[in-house]
Amino acid sequence: MLSVIYTVISFLIAIGILVAIHEFGHFWVAKKLGVKVLRFSIGMGKPFWKKRFGKDDTEFVLSVFPIGGYVSMLNEQEGEVDESEKHRAFNRQPIWKRSLIVLAGPAFNFLFAIVAYWLIAVWGVTAPKSMINQLEPGSIAAQAGLERGMEIVSVEGWETTTWNAVFQEMLPRLVEKSDVNIKAKDSSGIVREYVLNLSGLNVDRDIRQPFDAMGIYFFDAPAIVDEVIKGKSADNAGIQAGDRIVSLGDKQINHWNQIGRYIENKANKNIPVVIERDGALINTDLTPNEVTYKGRTFGQVGIVSRPDKSSRKFEYADNQRGPIESIAYSLHRTWSISYVTLRVLGLMVSGEMSLTNISGPVNIAVVAGQSASIGIDRYILFLALVSISLGILNLLPIPILDGGHFFYYMVEAIKGSPVSEAVEAIGQRVGIMLLIMLMVLAFYNDIMRLAT
Repeated sequence: MLSVIYTVISFLIAIGILVAIHEFGHFWVAKKLGVKVLRFSIGMGKPFWKKRFGKDDTEFVLSVFPIGGYVSMLNEQEGEVDESEKHRAFNRQPIWKRSLIVLAGPAFNFLFAIVAYWLIAVWGVTAPKSMINQLEPGSIAAQAGLERGMEIVSVEGWETTTWNAVFQEMLPRLVEKSDVNIKAKDSSGIVREYVLNLSGLNVDRDIRQPFDAMGIYFFDAPAIVDEVIKGKSADNAGIQAGDRIVSLGDKQINHWNQIGRYIENKANKNIPVVIERDGALINTDLTPNEVTYKGRTFGQVGIVSRPDKSSRKFEYADNQRGPIESIAYSLHRTWSISYVTLRVLGLMVSGEMSLTNISGPVNIAVVAGQSASIGIDRYILFLALVSISLGILNLLPIPILDGGHFFYYMVEAIKGSPVSEAVEAIGQRVGIMLLIMLMVLAFYNDIMRLAT
């Protein structure tokens, strides 16, 4: 119960901060450009707290539904305006002013992310050192020339002292399925350049565990079975606790992670297996059971590994930068994540990535609670990521969103007159329908994740 309360509070704080930042962008720019702001609301629906401030007597409001918010400005399209204040009405402003006001919300979300990433870069994050502990023969990493015991020191020119940093810098190349340039240091301290060819990856599957896909492992995990779940395919195939998986099909197995990766897309397919038991090799066959978990369907055989904890001990390093260096890094990281987010949206539209990757408020709340429980640095990184997502979402050219309003202003600038009320009304209905469909999909994905 306490964990649920903690998760809800972490979620509400996160949403409150990000909505306040977004709406403050609209509010601040509107005020600076001479537009009168009538109300600043955090949350939607019925207000439970109100207070008026400033020379314009602007009403600041907290409303009952915490998701969302709005800034209400003086506007002749929404009511009568006194003659003396018409010059301060939003609808009377030139296109460039209206555009800046609607774009200010998303801009402040990106600005928040830049500040957050700068703060964390200066603060520093401790994580497992980017040392290759095990390497799969014939894998992408092995073909590039990497070897066990090497340390990845940079990716695409950016220093990477931890695996978290390596992942962040590889991510844009991963969604592009393009070559990634890295530098790695061997045991003698010599640094060389290597190129990983990611063209053969399946983005939808491999984005979850990209290092496994490249054949890089952080720790030793022998393919030894510690437990067999009764009634599952491994049990039916005669596999026992203590057996070592030698091969699956034509694939040699030297690391536990290879097993799950090999069978995940082979549900209901017969697989020849070679196991080692008491020094003898035994041939058998198994057919992975089809299971659904968090909206994904894959194969599972029902074996469990509990490797000795000593094999999972990491050497840790600090990913930290100086205040000046962190400026360029925070800009780079914000741009990188923004690009990846847009690219993933494009892949989902084209069908290359599953729509199950879309998360709703329930999953966001779960991640908010998890990140907050780990530490304030992880919580700030979570806020930055969601802030970028919120900024990008609002920039989409969907009517009722900031991007939709901006699109109308661009049409107005081209044709020399505002978009007709009829077109706006149709656009609004289409926009609401699209957002409802997106919310339904997001909630469905959240429910499926919780149910499995």
